[in-house]
Amino acid sequence: MAKIISQISLFNYNEIEQLGDLERLRLALEGIDDEKLMLKLENKRKNGRDDYPVRVMWNLFIAMKVFQHDSVNSFIRECNRNSQLRRACGLYDYDKRKNLVPRARVFTGFIKSLCEFTNEVNEIFETQVDYLYESIKGFGQTLAGDGKIINSYSKNKPSEPIKHPDQRSEVDAEYTIKSYYYTTEDGKKHEKKTSYYGFKAHIICDVNSELPVSFIVTKANYSERAAIKEMMEALDKTKKNKAKYLLLDRGYDSLPLIKLIKGDGIIPIVDIRNMWKDGEKTKQYKNTNLVYNAKGEVFYIDSDGIEIKMKYEGFDKQKNCLRYSYKKKIYKIYINYDERIFLPIARDSDKFKKIYKGRTAVERINGRLDRDYKFEKHFIRGLKKMRLMVTLSFIVMNGMAVGKIKNKIDSIRSLVSAA
Repeated sequence: MAKIISQISLFNYNEIEQLGDLERLRLALEGIDDEKLMLKLENKRKNGRDDYPVRVMWNLFIAMKVFQHDSVNSFIRECNRNSQLRRACGLYDYDKRKNLVPRARVFTGFIKSLCEFTNEVNEIFETQVDYLYESIKGFGQTLAGDGKIINSYSKNKPSEPIKHPDQRSEVDAEYTIKSYYYTTEDGKKHEKKTSYYGFKAHIICDVNSELPVSFIVTKANYSERAAIKEMMEALDKTKKNKAKYLLLDRGYDSLPLIKLIKGDGIIPIVDIRNMWKDGEKTKQYKNTNLVYNAKGEVFYIDSDGIEIKMKYEGFDKQKNCLRYSYKKKIYKIYINYDERIFLPIARDSDKFKKIYKGRTAVERINGRLDRDYKFEKHFIRGLKKMRLMVTLSFIVMNGMAVGKIKNKIDSIRSLVSAA
């Protein structure tokens, strides 16, 4: 009996970015399980106008994301001059009753309809994530999280209540200050604070594929730590069991969050903040000759009082301690002595640094939202619509990946069958 091929070993989003727009649209449409949503939309419109079919409008909406347009009007112009795009979306020139392409008001009405079925839209994303877990070996083993600021379309909060719903102001957004950390050539670390007015997309992604696993969209002032806690608590047990590492920047460095992550059986790879307020450079570990600093580095104090950096020898899971050596002798640092500084993988180890580098995967997703899905310059107003648009962007992102993976698995099956 031929072996059933149901998984692929490797996948990275770069495979999608190398494709042309029409091919990416084909993959996205193949990778979006939307039948339940289409049924809801059809039933809603059952007694309405004889307008463009729901399926066509949905395809057009997906295409607008794939073709990276920042406005409905620019996408309409693209459709009018691109017959291949029209056919791919189900628009046929022979229907003389309608315009060649729907007008902007039709798109606006369709977006309003989608806002009524956010549960069905969210379910599409969740179904895609389940498929990715089933189809990519090791998917979800290394996760990374981050908060992505999305500036408001309106730059300032209105000083007075809005009298008309179509007034071009933004009442749902909020102000926040975000800190950015960087190191200059002289090795000094600096913090830069920037003020924003808008929203925030909180994301957990799979590091190897650079695909989103979970997300929530909030006002900009919502705590990133609270958001990651909310997403981790919502992650089902099967996905938690597959996760080995969760990578987070220093903004998430807090003892309660670290304990929560460890409680799920996941190793936190979290950058650290120097929260020591007493000016001490090192602290003594118990009543020993060992000291450690705010970065988690461990030193041995010799008879002359000189600090000598110790060599990390690994983690003893049974005894829940880090092992360090000096002059061939092993010393144990028990994690529960200071759980924020001492993690199951020592912060100053090469292994920690190598794993932590994977956090750039979520930063690339953030960049993709701005660059490819046009959140850097958008015309979206209101938290409900912002949530919808971010969700649809991630559905398209994952949809193209699902479509590509299905094609790969089908190709492998064909080769196996022919052998």
